Amino acid sequence: MIGAVLCSRTGLPGGRRGPVDARGRRKLLDWTFWAAFAIGVFPDLASLGIYFAYDWITGSGGGWRGIPEGIFTLYRMTHSLLGMGIGVAALWWWKPRLLLPLMAWPVHILCDVPTHGAGRFVTPLFWPVTLKGFHGWNWWEVPGLFAAIWISIGLLWLTVLGMRLSWRGPKAKAAE
Repeated sequence: MIGAVLCSRTGLPGGRRGPVDARGRRKLLDWTFWAAFAIGVFPDLASLGIYFAYDWITGSGGGWRGIPEGIFTLYRMTHSLLGMGIGVAALWWWKPRLLLPLMAWPVHILCDVPTHGAGRFVTPLFWPVTLKGFHGWNWWEVPGLFAAIWISIGLLWLTVLGMRLSWRGPKAKAAE
């Protein structure tokens, strides 16, 4: 959700007006919202999502303790600056219009850095050069941090709502 609010025209980059259609009419959501949302969750879905989907479908019950090393390799690839850089560059080359939503990937990584502590889920920014990373606070072990994250996301969306409600449109401005 943080990627969608920071990296879509529906969110803060849309300014006071927000997304518009081809005729210039305001829209509630646009494609950049869904693209930023999908790209923002991609680093986790492309690694842990694969494992947990398999775990759920097969009923193997491995849970958090049964994650194989191959999944952690995918996690490191999708959470490193090199992996993110290659992914963003390739997608931007393929579809230049994706530039704004693609920024949800680095936002995801930057949000993970302070919210993932030492251990298997430390964010490996410089993988494959090193597995070392910043030792932040594990959001799953610090209830206040978890709450602060969701409160911050809610406040960002309330800011967007306030901006959109305060926009008076070109006709109102012309009448002044």
